[in-house]
Amino acid sequence: MPRPVTITYTLHPSYTSPSSSNQTNQILNLAIQGIKQHLPLRNLHWKSSTRTSLRTIQEVDVELLELGEISSTKHNQFGSEGSVLDNPLVNLCLIVCEDGEVYKNQTRNFIRDWLSLLAARRHPHAPFIVLVNPPAPGGQAGSSSSGKSVWGKDKGVLGKLKTDFNVGKRDRCVQLNLPQPGTNDPAAWPELINKLKESLVSAFDSAIIEREEEVKRGESQRLNVGWNFCTWFLLKESLANSFEAVNLPEDSLIIYEELEASFFQVLKEQNLSWFGISKLGATHHGDDSLPILDISQKPYRELIRNSQISIFDFRIYLFARQGQLLGKLGRITEVAKRGQWFVASLTRRLREAESSLAEHFIESWTYTACMDIVSRCDQWSRIDRPNGDYSGLVAYESARSELLDIARIQVERIGVSSGHLPPIYPFNPASSPYPKLTEEEDVLFESSSNGLSDDEELQHTPTNAQHSSPSERPELSNEQLVDAQKDQDNCRSLYLGLTQKTIKAYESCGKVNSVIRLKADLAALALYTEDWVQAYDRSRELAKDCAELLTWDPVSKFALEAALQAHRELDREKDEDWENLALAYLRVSAIVHDDEPGHTGEEEQYAELREAVNGLKESENEQDVEGHKAFNVRLISDAVQHEDGGSLTSVQIEVVNSLPIPLEVEGISIDLSDSSGEVITFSHEGETLQPGSNVTKAICTTSTHGLYTSHSAAITLGGINFIYNHYEGGNTLWVKRDSRGDPRVVVEVKPGIIDMQNVKIGLRSLIPEVTYLLQNAESDWGMIDVSLDQSGLITISDIQAGGGIEISIPYAGVPQGEYAKAQIVVQYEFPTGSRDWIDNQVVFMGLPLTVNVQDFFRLDCLLSHFTIASDGREYLRIASVDLAPPKGGGYEVQASRKKWKKDLTITPNQPLSCLFKVKQISKDQGDGAVLRLKIRYRNLEEEIRTAIEDVMQNLPTSAGDELCSITNIWMQDKAKWLRPYLLGSSLAETLTDMFKAQGVANSATFLSVSWHQDQIWRTLEIPVDVPQHRLLTCIRMNPTTTLDKIYEGRAISMRISLTTSFTWCGTSITTHENDEARMLVFDIQNNEDWLVLGKKKGYFLADPSKTEEHDIILIPMRSGQLFLPTINIGLLSNSNSAHNTHQGRSGSNENELLCETYFENAAECMMVLPCKKEINAFVPIQSPMVGEVWAGERI
Repeated sequence: MPRPVTITYTLHPSYTSPSSSNQTNQILNLAIQGIKQHLPLRNLHWKSSTRTSLRTIQEVDVELLELGEISSTKHNQFGSEGSVLDNPLVNLCLIVCEDGEVYKNQTRNFIRDWLSLLAARRHPHAPFIVLVNPPAPGGQAGSSSSGKSVWGKDKGVLGKLKTDFNVGKRDRCVQLNLPQPGTNDPAAWPELINKLKESLVSAFDSAIIEREEEVKRGESQRLNVGWNFCTWFLLKESLANSFEAVNLPEDSLIIYEELEASFFQVLKEQNLSWFGISKLGATHHGDDSLPILDISQKPYRELIRNSQISIFDFRIYLFARQGQLLGKLGRITEVAKRGQWFVASLTRRLREAESSLAEHFIESWTYTACMDIVSRCDQWSRIDRPNGDYSGLVAYESARSELLDIARIQVERIGVSSGHLPPIYPFNPASSPYPKLTEEEDVLFESSSNGLSDDEELQHTPTNAQHSSPSERPELSNEQLVDAQKDQDNCRSLYLGLTQKTIKAYESCGKVNSVIRLKADLAALALYTEDWVQAYDRSRELAKDCAELLTWDPVSKFALEAALQAHRELDREKDEDWENLALAYLRVSAIVHDDEPGHTGEEEQYAELREAVNGLKESENEQDVEGHKAFNVRLISDAVQHEDGGSLTSVQIEVVNSLPIPLEVEGISIDLSDSSGEVITFSHEGETLQPGSNVTKAICTTSTHGLYTSHSAAITLGGINFIYNHYEGGNTLWVKRDSRGDPRVVVEVKPGIIDMQNVKIGLRSLIPEVTYLLQNAESDWGMIDVSLDQSGLITISDIQAGGGIEISIPYAGVPQGEYAKAQIVVQYEFPTGSRDWIDNQVVFMGLPLTVNVQDFFRLDCLLSHFTIASDGREYLRIASVDLAPPKGGGYEVQASRKKWKKDLTITPNQPLSCLFKVKQISKDQGDGAVLRLKIRYRNLEEEIRTAIEDVMQNLPTSAGDELCSITNIWMQDKAKWLRPYLLGSSLAETLTDMFKAQGVANSATFLSVSWHQDQIWRTLEIPVDVPQHRLLTCIRMNPTTTLDKIYEGRAISMRISLTTSFTWCGTSITTHENDEARMLVFDIQNNEDWLVLGKKKGYFLADPSKTEEHDIILIPMRSGQLFLPTINIGLLSNSNSAHNTHQGRSGSNENELLCETYFENAAECMMVLPCKKEINAFVPIQSPMVGEVWAGERI
């Protein structure tokens, strides 16, 4: 501990002086006691000429002694090596003198002798003369001889003292007016104490400047022969001791840092001519167990003074002094971090002389040093900070945990060397699966910042000259480690306890990655000791932590392998938990590969992996695993190949087996989907996957065509299905039917009642997008030879009267609109000559109906309203409309019309409405669920035409020709048959009326044929995306009190309840996101019916677990039935963006969150009665909430 500052005092008259009296002695005693009561001195301000900043000394301990009690030998026994405070800095002279003659004859001479005595001591000091005035009668302090003259100068004895003894502007004299005994006069002491502090600071400054000059002179002689670093070190250290004594630990710490830099510089220059310090040291008994922050354990300063200290002890002393000063400053984290570097740096130096040290000396000393630093820092951390700043303690926990980890590693090394721990991972660093780190990258051994690298210091550090034989090497003195070295139980107990303590330290500062490493050690210890229960539990916990952190895959592999081994040793059932362990083990085995085979050979190295694979094959539990790292499936074909006569299609797929062993799987499949959501599957049964890439062929039995994209893939292993989704970056594939199956149009030619000979047909497209390939035309009947003549027309055989022929012509291209226009040319010969028939026809390629959907969001469901309408020209008959949920998609659909007992007809003016309720039965559904809307329909005109053609086929040829012509003309005029047919008349009845009106022959035969009502229905299937990214707000507005009668102009207190739901948000927002993304704005719209007072607009946090409530005032502005005001809900971010830009959104983001509103009682209305007369009413208006600021508007 630094000694206090010494201040001497001299009394005049002294106790033994003949001129003294009891009264005088009593006055001087009162003065001395009063001065002691104001010690220690506080708040001293030191502004040195050699320093730029002002130093504030909070408190200085002062020892007040009589000058005769001071021994110059005692206070200067070390000469310049001691502190500048070893000699008194201030010397007080307390005098009692009220008479000018006495002062002139006695007191002045005494003071001059006193000053001469002080000057002979030859050290910086400040003389200070105090004139003590006795208490004045009546309680008024002061003396008649004191006071001020008309020119402002002191009178009496005080004035004479200042005239005789003041030097320049420095005031050496002050008077003390003692108060009456037993009273407290606060004005009596400040002047004396302030002058005393100024004298102390002045003397301290002079002493420091003088000592700094001595240090500079000594340093300038560094290159001279005979210069001793140890002597110069003690000289400069005296400055540090001086600063520490006056509570300036920052300045003292700077001195020690400069001394440390000087030591390394001297070490680099190899200027090691002093005896003792040229040796590395660390050979004395007990060096490995001494606490490094306690400088009282060794006479370090005595060794330095005699130049007998070793480098080992010298560096410990330097670090200990810095650590003590940092502890005083409350910089505990820095102590721990510097200690971490110091231990690592000195350990490297000791490693070069390891042969001359005790066995495991380095491990023992490192362990002792780290534990001592932790112990001392723990003590300092429990001491109250002077400034109340505890912020650094969190960072200290981080450094503390690393120190404990370093100490733990030393025990681990001793345990491995003694055979108490196995020399394998994780106890053997050489077999560690961690990436190999250099010493500079190791978090436990940070680099130095002293300007000398470790390599340079190692190069210039001297080592011990001789190497001891194993029998002569010293022994360890750390009893705790000696016991651990001798006994296995002690070693494992010490290692286990220290590891658990380090884990708690790492967890307290949030270093989860370091916790993983230590938990691996605990699991390995349990596995090595065959404590299978502990090994299983700790390995599972370790694997779970690694999975949550998504890192440490090598450690995760070790943990999972240990857990599977312990599970097998415990003979437990292979349940679902075991399957999860095995799947996780397959994942890390696919990621982490051993570069070199183990010592036990490849067969035994992968034995656990084969056990896991075989166990999964034998498992009866079915489980889907998505995105597993063991495999990867990729489509490598860009077009399909046709097999088995075109009935099958195949593709080439690549399967990557990331496991290091061959694997036999039951099946491989890959699903592809087109733009409408239709899915086809290519599969391959039974395959042995070698490690690496495997190319195989997959077969599809579905006949289809179009552009497909790989959707997902699956690999089956026992009951486990490994699923791989290809939503992003899926390969595209052109799927075609057999190459002969081109798209075609059909041209039907009917000759009527005349035979047609040498028929030629031409077809020319009237739009540039479509081209007809006449050279590939075919007859669908298969009995007619079709060829192309020189003019480019299709030549066919003769066509008999009443017959017909159909020619299918392939085409290329797709029309931009719904129609494809073509010109048909038919040339044929007639008995009277040749004929040409030319016609322009349109082929409709669009759909005869349109479908629109409108969604209504509710808290527990989604109401989807589908409107099915005609295209504006056609009349359609609808057999059924169904909305099907995806299989296993987590949705349930309920239709308002559950069963379709009869079909419905839609007209261009009368659409069909269908309502469905969609419920979400699984909360963890992601985006992208697709429902399927299936519509069974048929065209009304096509229905009638088909029915008539069916009847015509059963009539004789002669009767059919006439009736066919009449019915074709009748069909073209919808006004004649559409209305009665729609009103329920059968087709036969409608035709009967027409036949009778026209007097058509053979009508009875036509109507006598049975009419078949069973016709083919068309099916339209449309994918419907489930609405996502919708944030629903449920609003309810109720009066806060029971309302009797409501009159116009009278205020109504209403309460708005806002409830939010994330049911339809998908994955775009969760309750764990930041509050800014979930801030909503409500805006009550003003209309002509109501006057809204209070909080019309505000924001709230979307939280499904809470209901937001706000009170407003509504004033009806007219009488009658009034509906409640409308409330709009929007995102706060969108509102701010709109106000900032003064314009709407320029575009929309597909992942942008949209707000939906459901006003529960929007249909309610209030009956407002007219007021009988004009009234004045008090309307309570709520104050706006503080803190709500709206950009661009005022509320």
